[in-house]
Amino acid sequence: MVKAAFLDRDDTLIKDIGYTFRTNDLVWKTNAILALSILSFAGYRLIVITNQSGIARGYFTEKEMNTFHQYMNNDLKQKTGIEIDKFYHCPHHSKGNIKKYRKKCSCRKPGTKLYKKAISDYDINVSHSMVIGNNYSDITPAYDLGVETAYLFKNDNKADAHYSNKVVHVKNWTEVIKNIENISDFVSK
Repeated sequence: MVKAAFLDRDDTLIKDIGYTFRTNDLVWKTNAILALSILSFAGYRLIVITNQSGIARGYFTEKEMNTFHQYMNNDLKQKTGIEIDKFYHCPHHSKGNIKKYRKKCSCRKPGTKLYKKAISDYDINVSHSMVIGNNYSDITPAYDLGVETAYLFKNDNKADAHYSNKVVHVKNWTEVIKNIENISDFVSK
């Protein structure tokens, strides 16, 4: 059985300085690396699903984004020996400056297309998986596909009444780690 931790990137795993893509701008959120290590140890696939409208807006290219993701993985591997299994991204935005990326799509969160692709690619058991993000748009697509465990970093987004009572609201990665009450129970999930 394959289980996954679906992870948002900007302001969840790393600090968002605004369309982050330069390697020298990589700053991990406090305890994100520790949490990734715990999740990996517990047998979770680490799957990043991220909206990257900076591509559609012309701020950076997909190649530059891929270079940044590889740099993130190299940094993580150097520090912990683990890697993010896969980065899935949406380059689109309906108001983008780059014509080929200017469109509405089902891969941009809260669309489910990237989650469905990851689930198919890795044969993920969604009922044993989790999602972690800083916006309801990170959480809702996973819930709609059957993920039952969600951590949402406190934000200014208005709560979606349908999902708000199903989400564990946390301030930071330390609280996510503390919510994992017993690592042996966590590993056996």
